[in-house]
Amino acid sequence: MKIGDEKMKKISTWMLLLTLGFLFTPLVWADSDTDSLKAEVEALKSRLAQLEAKLAEPQVKTGEGGGHTAAESAPSVSVPSLMSGIGISGYVDSIYSYNFNAPDDISTGTGNNVARVFDRHPNSFNLNAAQLTFKKPVSADSRVGFVTEILAGNDSELITSTGLGTTGDEFDLKQAYAEILVPTSNAIKGLNDIDLKVGKFVTMAGAEVIESKDNWNTSRSILFGYAIPFTHTGIRGTYTFNNGWDLCLGVNNGWDVTDDNNNGKTIETHFGFNNIALPGDSSLTVGLQGYFGPEAAGDDHSYRNLLDVVAIYKTPWKPLTLMYNYDYASQENILADPDSSLATLVNDSNWQGHAAYARIDINDQWSISSRFEYFEDQDHVRVVVPTGTPAGDAYWEITGTLEYRPWKNTITRLEYRHDDANQPVFHDGGVLDLGVGPFSDTQDTISGEVMFIF
Repeated sequence: MKIGDEKMKKISTWMLLLTLGFLFTPLVWADSDTDSLKAEVEALKSRLAQLEAKLAEPQVKTGEGGGHTAAESAPSVSVPSLMSGIGISGYVDSIYSYNFNAPDDISTGTGNNVARVFDRHPNSFNLNAAQLTFKKPVSADSRVGFVTEILAGNDSELITSTGLGTTGDEFDLKQAYAEILVPTSNAIKGLNDIDLKVGKFVTMAGAEVIESKDNWNTSRSILFGYAIPFTHTGIRGTYTFNNGWDLCLGVNNGWDVTDDNNNGKTIETHFGFNNIALPGDSSLTVGLQGYFGPEAAGDDHSYRNLLDVVAIYKTPWKPLTLMYNYDYASQENILADPDSSLATLVNDSNWQGHAAYARIDINDQWSISSRFEYFEDQDHVRVVVPTGTPAGDAYWEITGTLEYRPWKNTITRLEYRHDDANQPVFHDGGVLDLGVGPFSDTQDTISGEVMFIF
C-alpha cells in the first residue's frame, strides 16, 4: 500500500508541474505575440476598408448597345410591374346574313347587300370583328393613361383611315391615344379636372358605335354608315360639370384620315347632359355634337359641316328604353354620282336622316329591339349603289332584333330587316352583264349573330 501511495504522489507531482508549465508559457512570450497580433488586426482593417469602398462604386458593364454603366441605365422593371394598372379586354363577333333577293355575284362585290355597313356580304358566314383592347385608365392617383385597340375582320375593311394602312385591310389600329387627367382642380378651387386625349379615337357623333356588342341591333343604321365619320386623329378635351353636364372641344385632321389630306383642320364640339332625373323615376340623356372643317383632298376651303343629336330616354317602365338620332350635314364642292357617267360637281350638297329606337329588356337574358330610320341623299354623294342603277334620293328601313344572352360573356342575336328606296338600287336575283342586272327597290335580310366578350 505504501509503494502504491508513493507512486501516486510522484505522478501527481509531475502532472502539477506540467500544468504550471502550460499556464506560464504564454506569459513568457506575451510581449512578442502581442505586437504580432496588433499588426495582423491593422492589416485586416485596411483590407476591409478597401473592400467596402470597391463595393460602393458602380459596376461597369458593356452591353450590346455600347459602354453604358449600370448607374447610367434605367433600373430594370419586372413584367408584372410594367403591366400594373393595364386592363386587357376584347370580343369576337361572327354573323351569317341571308338576302332574300339572292344576289349571286358576291365575289366581285357587285352582289353585296346595298346600303349596308358591316353586314354587306349576303348568304355567307363572316368574321366581322376580333378586337383586342389595352387600357390604362386615368384617375386622381394615376393621371396618365392610354387606350390601344386593334381590330381584325371584315369591319376593319371599312373603317381604316386614310394614311394608316390600306382601305380593304382586315386589320386596323382603331384607336391609339394617350390620356391625361389635367389637374385644373389643383390650380383653381372649385373646378374639376380636364380629360385630355391625344392620338386616334372614335367619333363622338351617332347613336351607334363600331362595336356590335354595344349596340341594340346586329346591322348598323344608314346614318351610322353614311351620315357621320368613324374616327379622327387629333386632340380632344372634355370637362364634366358637377351637375352631370359635359363639354368637349377638339381639333383633328378630319373625317377618317390619319394623315391630313389638306392644310385645314376640323373642329369638333360636344355639349350634353347625362341622366337628368324626370318624373316617374325616368331619366333623359342628350348629346349635341358638331364637326366643322374642310374635308376634300387638296382643298382647304370647301367645308363639310355636321350637326348630330342623340337622345336616350329611360322610361318609367324600367324594361323600356327609347333612343333617337338626327343628323344633318352639308358639303361644298363635292362630286355627285362619282361612280357613274352622270358625275357632276355640286356647289353645296346636303344629307340628313332620322333614326328611332326602342328596346325592351324582358329579363337578364332576353331583349327585343326595333329601329326605324329615314335617310335623304338628294345629290347622291353618300350612299354607294351598284353600277347601272339610278341613284336613290331617299332610303328607309325597319329592323327587329331578338337578343339572348345565355352566359355573362356571350351575346346571340336573330334579326330581320327590310330596306326600301325610291329607286331600284337593290340587287334582285342573278347579276348579269358584268354587274348590270335585275334590281329592286326593296331588300329583305335575316341575320344570326354570336359574340364572345372577354
